[in-house]
Amino acid sequence: MYPQRLGAIMPQRVSLNVTDARSGEAFIASLLGKMVKFWKREKQENRRLVFVGKRDGAPWQHGFDLEDLLRASAEALGKGSLGTSYKTMLEEMTVVVVKRLRNVAASREEFTACVEVVGGVEHLNLAPVRGYVYSKDECLLVGDYFPAGSLSDRLHGSRGTDDRTPMDWEARICAALCAARGVAHLHTVPGLAHGNVKSSNLLLRTDIDAAALTDYCLNQLFAPAPASPGGYRAPELMDARRPTFKSDVYSLGVLFLELLTGKFPDGNDAFDLPRWVMSVMKEEWVLEALDAELLRRLAGNAEEGMLKLLLLAIKCVAPVPGARPDADDVVKGVEEIVEEQGSTATEKSQGTHGASEEEEQSKGTTL
Repeated sequence: MYPQRLGAIMPQRVSLNVTDARSGEAFIASLLGKMVKFWKREKQENRRLVFVGKRDGAPWQHGFDLEDLLRASAEALGKGSLGTSYKTMLEEMTVVVVKRLRNVAASREEFTACVEVVGGVEHLNLAPVRGYVYSKDECLLVGDYFPAGSLSDRLHGSRGTDDRTPMDWEARICAALCAARGVAHLHTVPGLAHGNVKSSNLLLRTDIDAAALTDYCLNQLFAPAPASPGGYRAPELMDARRPTFKSDVYSLGVLFLELLTGKFPDGNDAFDLPRWVMSVMKEEWVLEALDAELLRRLAGNAEEGMLKLLLLAIKCVAPVPGARPDADDVVKGVEEIVEEQGSTATEKSQGTHGASEEEEQSKGTTL
């Protein structure tokens, strides 16, 4: 491919009198000058920030490159399985998150094709990808900044301290519904598995009904790696780059169990949360598996809703993939629980399944 591009600056036919040294030197100097200019332009284009998707219904138009992003003041937000995320600011005081990817194995064409698909996804419960940089030195993704943090932060942060405000049942069931709707939309449009469903990848807005999944459909970009045991991973998933719809549903089930129990399933010891829940249910009263913070704040028929979500979660984490429900059925199951609870979440969430970016902006997303 590179020689073919270089050929674009080569003359189609060259007539050079070898006896004219000055003419030959001039030609070579001219050719080298064109090659240097081409290489510089190619390098600049390779390091340029390419914007995908839309903002307020129109394509983004910015002129930033890698150096602009790296020079911008940045605040490290955290390190995940795909890379490290930084909060930074572009022009017009636009705050974004730049994810610095590591171990990318995809070619430029593969990377671009994948991110273009992901960038075209528009749904309230899926965090949009705004742009990317692909170069020899760096691979970056640019997305929205969510000041409220992640579900993991909200659910587990400051546990055991006096200044902690526990996450109530309504907020937890809303988070479950947002995650299920996001996954169901991906399975339908564009028909891809998320591959990385977990509480740290469910980002929160001020309105809990607008929580959005991030880091979706990107597994194929990275070097082959065995899927880590336990955590959110389905037992049949041997290669983390090849998630399936059913492995996504398993991860949703683990997320539901995390919401119900308050236990973090993705620690260094790869805590097997489904196995723990099943053992508690066999040996003790079912409610012993639920988060004590939830049980201390029961209201109305919340206990019934918790038990129904627990049963749905157990179906999702069935060892045999074929025994798990489809994502659409999971959405229906959670919606029924919300409706039976008489929660305002139903009214707030009407029409968000398949919501457009314009609707998302009206919710007050911080970008």
